[in-house]
Amino acid sequence: MAIQMPSDSEENASAAEAPLLGIDVGGTKILGGLVSLDGRVLFEHRVTTRRLHLLEDIISVAKVIVAQAGSAALSIGVGTTGFVDRSSGTLVQSMNMGIERVPIGVALAEATGLRICVDNDVHAATVGEIYFGAGRRYKDFLLYNAGTGIATGLVFNGTLHRGASNYAGESGHMSSDQSGSSLCYCGMSGCTEKLLLEARAGNETIPAYLPRIEPPAQKQYGYLALGIIQLVNLLNPPAIVLAGGMFTGDPAATDWVRRAVRAHSLPNALIGLKEIELSRTAPHTGLVGAAALSLEAHPSMRKEVRSCRP
Repeated sequence: MAIQMPSDSEENASAAEAPLLGIDVGGTKILGGLVSLDGRVLFEHRVTTRRLHLLEDIISVAKVIVAQAGSAALSIGVGTTGFVDRSSGTLVQSMNMGIERVPIGVALAEATGLRICVDNDVHAATVGEIYFGAGRRYKDFLLYNAGTGIATGLVFNGTLHRGASNYAGESGHMSSDQSGSSLCYCGMSGCTEKLLLEARAGNETIPAYLPRIEPPAQKQYGYLALGIIQLVNLLNPPAIVLAGGMFTGDPAATDWVRRAVRAHSLPNALIGLKEIELSRTAPHTGLVGAAALSLEAHPSMRKEVRSCRP
């Protein structure tokens, strides 16, 4: 959602000095902050997510970061877990939080008087990576996010592929076991995300069959690798960015998954895969990505970002 507030001339005059404002909404925390035009976090403010008071708490965080930005505030980007209608800025459904129809965009615009941009959190993180991470080196790349669940940001020719209904990237719902022994909440059997969550909970699951390297220290690593291998074979990307707490909080997972992907992906697909690396905006990938959503609404800011690139 983008609500027009300042005039174009006013925006152009102040864009060079304006920080980016972002709010990352997750199942456990809401993190707001200010981000510089070279991707550095300048200020952050977080509160615990209260599912039944989500909109109230988002507005509260927004007011704190707007006050910190002062007159330089032009817009706020919001990345939230769940399915988002970008045109209205509405969180249509979050299965993680069990809530529906939260009018984030309208409520924030009314509370702050600023332009509001709302999108899914992984889409937002990928936009941040376009401007401040892998996008500085590659026109095509994937952002593979493993946190509460699994999802992938798809970038082709420098542009995030959102899909026909803003739902592209739900790679966690590619089935890896059709036995029916592990039914996902989506109704399918053996979704990679479901297998990973079951393994993390200590439940019995069929392990990923990845025989070309040593067994993983934790079974869930195998599902992470399997999900990436499927994407490498399908899309033949030049780069994969790893994001989310399962990677940033566990170096052993990152190392094993990287080796497993290179050992098991199709050889011809691997020829073009230059790197599999952690997000360069970690551990603030979600916040930086949310803030970067504003760049899509501010052409003058995009010029400033390009001028900062190495």
